[in-house]
Amino acid sequence: MNIVDRIMVVVDGTASGEAAVRWTMERAKAVPVSIEVTTVYVPMPSESVLAGNDFRAVYARLLEETVGRIESAVPGVAVTAVLRTGQSRTELTTATAEADLFVIGTGSSEAGLYGVLPIRIASAAHCPVVVVPADWEPSGGVVMVGLESTEQEPKVVDFAAGEAQRANTELTVVHSWSVPTLIAVAMFAHPGVWKSMLELHSKSLAATMDYVRRVWPDVDVHQRLKEGQAARILAEDARGAALLVVGRREHTTMGDTILGSTSHDLLIAMPCPVVVVPE
Repeated sequence: MNIVDRIMVVVDGTASGEAAVRWTMERAKAVPVSIEVTTVYVPMPSESVLAGNDFRAVYARLLEETVGRIESAVPGVAVTAVLRTGQSRTELTTATAEADLFVIGTGSSEAGLYGVLPIRIASAAHCPVVVVPADWEPSGGVVMVGLESTEQEPKVVDFAAGEAQRANTELTVVHSWSVPTLIAVAMFAHPGVWKSMLELHSKSLAATMDYVRRVWPDVDVHQRLKEGQAARILAEDARGAALLVVGRREHTTMGDTILGSTSHDLLIAMPCPVVVVPE
């Protein structure tokens, strides 16, 4: 289960891009993987008048240097490099179809908009996307998975449990729930509604725990049931975690796919590396 063997990592010359490479190298030391290092060359109109400047060569050198570093750090790993040309979002989102795991730093961006590109890719990627903060260092912490729906999310849970097993660490399942303001007002008149909702989410969490213990018997799993806004709870609880895993429920607007509010907010807060798993 959850054997990731094709990792694609984006390099861009930024501190967070460097962190993404370090995270990938650490991941490759644990299990056999193949790694593709990639970057996107976005042609600039000014290049046509800058005679003698070969900007593609700059990107190619970055790829070559990164491949060499990975090969030195993880002997025997298969590493390739691909230089893509076009618009970053389009090229990288398309490329996720060729990977089992896509890794990118928080600072990779278009037009200087910090954090925009990882969010856009995570919203439409064909595989799980790991977003790594610029200050990332190995923590040895737990793997945490955030759930908030009463519906079961086996794909998300399986990914998190597989990562916990790979890292030989604990898995913490955090199920958060909250009540819309309009309903909360009504609860003052009908307190039994709150109790019913608590029981509903408690049963959902219990079902998830039963699933993990049955399917992943070697994983040490713990649970937390919390009332409140999911992104805030997870951002607080995941500080110091090795990895935070959340699901992506697709929402569309004007023909475009956007992340749900929880995943979106966590990719801004970035308490640790965050994985967005398509459901």
